[in-house]
Amino acid sequence: MTAILLLALGVGCMAAGILVGRYYVPDDRSLKRKARHADSYIRALNLVLQREQDDAIDELVKVVADNVDDVEPYFALGALFRGRGEWERAIRVHQAIELREHRNRKICLRARYQLGLDFRAAGMPRRATRAMENCIEEEPKFEGALKALASLYEEQGRFAEAAGVCAKIAQLSGENQANGPSGIHSHHLLCAAAQRAIERDDLHSANQLLKEASKDGLETPHYLVSSAELAAAKGNWKKASLALSRALTIRPELVSYLAGPLHAAQLEGLDDKTSEDSESTATRETIAVLDQIEIELGGEPLLLLAAAEMRMTIDGAEAKSGLRKVTKSCPELLPARVASARLALDEGDSEEVRLQLAALVGGQGALDSALGGSWRCSQCGHRDDYFFWRCSHCRHWQAAALDMGLSKQQPSQRRRDRRQQSRVASQLISGDSLPEASLESGLSTDVLSAAAERRSTLGRASKWISGAVGAIRGRKEKSDHDSEL
Repeated sequence: MTAILLLALGVGCMAAGILVGRYYVPDDRSLKRKARHADSYIRALNLVLQREQDDAIDELVKVVADNVDDVEPYFALGALFRGRGEWERAIRVHQAIELREHRNRKICLRARYQLGLDFRAAGMPRRATRAMENCIEEEPKFEGALKALASLYEEQGRFAEAAGVCAKIAQLSGENQANGPSGIHSHHLLCAAAQRAIERDDLHSANQLLKEASKDGLETPHYLVSSAELAAAKGNWKKASLALSRALTIRPELVSYLAGPLHAAQLEGLDDKTSEDSESTATRETIAVLDQIEIELGGEPLLLLAAAEMRMTIDGAEAKSGLRKVTKSCPELLPARVASARLALDEGDSEEVRLQLAALVGGQGALDSALGGSWRCSQCGHRDDYFFWRCSHCRHWQAAALDMGLSKQQPSQRRRDRRQQSRVASQLISGDSLPEASLESGLSTDVLSAAAERRSTLGRASKWISGAVGAIRGRKEKSDHDSEL
């Protein structure tokens, strides 16, 4: 009986030792897993920086295989798929997250936003717009979705709606409605919406939109030209002429674009538009306006050039004098050289033709740069044959500048190109591409392994007892197997 009690006591002590050893030492498997994930995130980040996205995806797949409950690697994979142009895979990933986490409002909203970015990258603006609108309905202060929605509206020509979204962005950020980036952007969008309304003959809506654009006292050439178009649609040619003149005073380099409308406004404003001298009268009045603006600004070669080109139709001697003045003050101005050469050809002045050709095709000539287009974006350098209010390349408003014939790229432009490349690289490693590491303690795998080996005395005893019991159980199973054979 005593032996049985001692045996039972020994078995109880062994069980107590096992239990105490098992639960006394903390379970560090979660920390080890987080350390492995942190290492995978760092490697994936380095691979993205090295433009090796395939290997980065492989690293993130390891994290997903290790823990399917963590949504962060799924978001990272979706962003990488979108960056590689694999939009269908990105859409499937984010749709799966939205369906799986439908009870988690925050994660579901984030997945819907990423899904909208996927639709936009895949060339599905309507579905992208619907996704962003759903995000705004769920969270009205979601600034990222607001910016994306404003851009989508703008791309679809829904300028008035885009302006309303920009106003919300400015209100959330607390910036100045008149001088802040969102306020200025909203101003241009309202002007563009007014121009669209004038095209539809909806003059009342155009008037209301222009009032909204100028409510903060902001007066840009875009607004003035839109006002001139509205005045012309109403038959108020004097007001249209004044608005165009004001726009040229603010930005004289737009004279190549606005000289024609200004001449048309002067012609339509004449009492007798059918007389033989009406065209020359309107031309002289337009020249007078350009000369007055040039005097106010104090020497603008583009205004002098436009006036000289108009004088060609009425007085060749005055035109030649004006062109010589322009080429003397601004020798690199290509349009002035071309106009002088044309005038010399018309008059048969062989010596003047020789001089102008030498200036165009000589060592310092700039004729080859004319092949790139007449208008250049002052922000990104994109060129176009036609005038534009918004650059189709970088989307900046009121950035068109007349190409001066400079064939070499400006240093500032090269710096912008480098910034553009760095911006693309930074987008690949931003929060939309790779999530932050989930391990905050900074413990490495080696440190965790060393900590796991430093167990307590009870823990070591428990490990020895567990091993002994396992060995006995293994020998018993082997003997049973041999007996069956």
